[in-house]
Order: sequence, then C-alpha cells, then structure tokens
Amino acid sequence: MKRFQQTVPTFILALCASAALAQDAGLYEDVANPDASFVRVVDAGTKMAMIQSASFDSVDGGVTPYVVIDGETEVQIVSGETSVTETIQPATFYSFVVGEDGSSALVVDTITNNPAQADVTFYNLSDVAMADLFVPQAKTIAIKGVAVNGGGSVALKAPLTLDFEVRDGEKVLATLPAVALKRREGVAIVLSGSGGTYTATVSANTLAKR
Repeated sequence: MKRFQQTVPTFILALCASAALAQDAGLYEDVANPDASFVRVVDAGTKMAMIQSASFDSVDGGVTPYVVIDGETEVQIVSGETSVTETIQPATFYSFVVGEDGSSALVVDTITNNPAQADVTFYNLSDVAMADLFVPQAKTIAIKGVAVNGGGSVALKAPLTLDFEVRDGEKVLATLPAVALKRREGVAIVLSGSGGTYTATVSANTLAKR
C-alpha cells in the first residue's frame, strides 16, 4: 500500500498565513479509542456505498463520510457493484477509491486535524495518467502527480478561500472557484471523467454518525 503525501511550497504557506484567524471548528469528534481508524468511499460513479454496517444511499460529490473502525483489522466495503474486504492499520485514515474503469484501490489519507490548518485531499478517478491540483493565486502546484485511482493530501493554513484548477501538465481539465477552507476541517476534491470530458467536485470531510 502506498502513502500519498506532498510537500507544500513555501509560497503557498506564505499566502495562507495572511488569512485572518477564526474560531476553531472541529471536523472529527473525539473518538474514545486513539487507535481507531477511519474509512470512507470515493466513487464518482455511484450513489450507494456501505462500510461495515454503515450504509449511504446519497453520496455527495462521490465522497462518503469517514466511518470509525474501532478495534477491527479488516473492513467490508461495498460501492455500487464493487464489494471487497480490506486490511487496515490502527490510527489511520483511508479512502477506498473506485475509478472510471471500475478498478479500485485503498488509499492512505494524510489527515493532520491541525487546529490552524485545513486538510485538502485530491483523488484522480479519471483516465488521465497523472493529474495535478494547482492554485492559481499562488501560481503553484499544491498536490502533484496523482496517478489514476490515486490520492494526495496537503494541509493548508486556514481560514482561507482559494480557487483550484485540476491540470494535466499545462492543460486545465477542470476548475473549482472559491473553495472555502476552514480550520480543523477539510475538503475532498475529486476528478472524474474520460475521453477529454472531465469534472471536478469538492465535498467537505465529515465523520459518519453511527
């Protein structure tokens, strides 16, 4: 299993550091067991998913909330017609991604839950071999080279509102204007599509109520 983690260019950090402070907003509730793991589904092609006993019949932007997995080393995941059992490690965030071609992968998310930052995750569910998440205001790449059915993560200082572009080299595939980043919260950006027609969606990172 590969970990996807990117280094943030210093000028993005400088841009984000200029934002005004706001009250903390907790993304993840306190979980009794610090070794609990968190699993979600990222699948732009379905509205139905299940993680253990938690079911979702309306998947916003192709991204389910994270489900807390407490004390279990395997997790049963269903997304549309895909059904798998995956082995997981304690105290880890995962996204089970299903791509344009129906193939799937379990991606480790680097979630910091830092009180001064917002976690941004980016997933490539398209047929583009490598996709970048670009920040026009900073004229730089925030998350670089995400392969098909892969994911990347970056933590940015918040609060801040940023435009994002999804790029294949210099080519802009999709745009997401005015994405609001909040402290101790985060967003998931998903690129989907094929054959030259692509869509990017953004969803808030949330925790499922069980």
